[in-house]
Amino acid sequence: MKNKILEHFQTRFDSPKFLVKAPGRANIIGEHTDYNHGLALPFAIDQHIVMVFGENSLGRLRIFAADIDAYEEIEITNLAYQSEGWTRYFINSLLAAELNDCNGMDIVFGGNLPQGAGISSSSAIACGFLTGINAFYNLDHNSDKVIDLASQAENGIGLNGGIMDQTCIVKGRKDKALRIDFRDTSVKHFEMPDNRFSFYLFNSGQKHDLVETGYNQRRATCEQALKTIQSIRPRVKTLRDVTLEDINTILKDHVAQRRCLHVLEENLRVESTCQVLLKKDYHTLGAILLESHKSLSKLYEISTPEIDYLVERSQQIPAILGSRIMGGGFGGCTINFVKGELHPEELERLKQDYEEKCGFELQIHKVSAGDGVRVLEL
Repeated sequence: MKNKILEHFQTRFDSPKFLVKAPGRANIIGEHTDYNHGLALPFAIDQHIVMVFGENSLGRLRIFAADIDAYEEIEITNLAYQSEGWTRYFINSLLAAELNDCNGMDIVFGGNLPQGAGISSSSAIACGFLTGINAFYNLDHNSDKVIDLASQAENGIGLNGGIMDQTCIVKGRKDKALRIDFRDTSVKHFEMPDNRFSFYLFNSGQKHDLVETGYNQRRATCEQALKTIQSIRPRVKTLRDVTLEDINTILKDHVAQRRCLHVLEENLRVESTCQVLLKKDYHTLGAILLESHKSLSKLYEISTPEIDYLVERSQQIPAILGSRIMGGGFGGCTINFVKGELHPEELERLKQDYEEKCGFELQIHKVSAGDGVRVLEL
């Protein structure tokens, strides 16, 4: 893939200067906890986007998206935040980095990350581009600054998201999961399960655009619930400090109760999973994933009938120890914890059953933990 992107660049532009590899991310446990100052346990995956950078003196951003055979030229001056189109991640990143009056750049990018599947292809683009321009212009931003700028760039499209994806993409390590504490943004690395186990992503085919779904509403509900609790319990700083008694006695809105209960219990599931990894008690991880899915489906209500069917159907395969919806929700992927590997005939039957039941083509990706974003000078 790297050679293919380099060939595209050399065909269209002058000599390349930098190559950036930016992975997607998978999340073992800890969903919709990041913007509630909770805990999550993701890992950077070994599928990634490759982005090649070169220089031009035209004051323009010239970009070729190899995977979709699309080319755009953008005047770098007088930019404004965009909410549509694939170029928005580049434009918004320049604005976040305050580089809307700079020399021109030539970029070719492509990769093997499925779009709209909940594995943060958009965050990979933003983090990869910002890491590249950090090197390109010698900005000397540290990793936390890159994460902050990428979050700003993505929030510029109208999504009031957290920073889990960006943190994982920037700080990921091979064979490690990242326990991210969003109270202080600290990261602790945990050894992934050994090679007797594996993770698979089942892409439901339901492409989700979180800006168009109820993602922002879920966050707004949690923020309002926190204010309500704080009016009675001033000691409470974030939902991380909320107790079950607070939820049951102070919140009168049943929807808010369900949302906060998910956050409280999901944080506990992250802690339990960290202990599973430390003790290598991997067989209990499947049950934790299933508990998380039930909570995300019934309490946080971000699942879909198709995703629920996919989780239920996966339990008919003995090697799949547990499964849950992954990412922002409303479509996308499930993450599946597997003992050993899945047999092709099992996967084929699963694909057939899913397409017959739900009308979507199922795509299956085996993933493992890889390194975070990297820059290679050419």
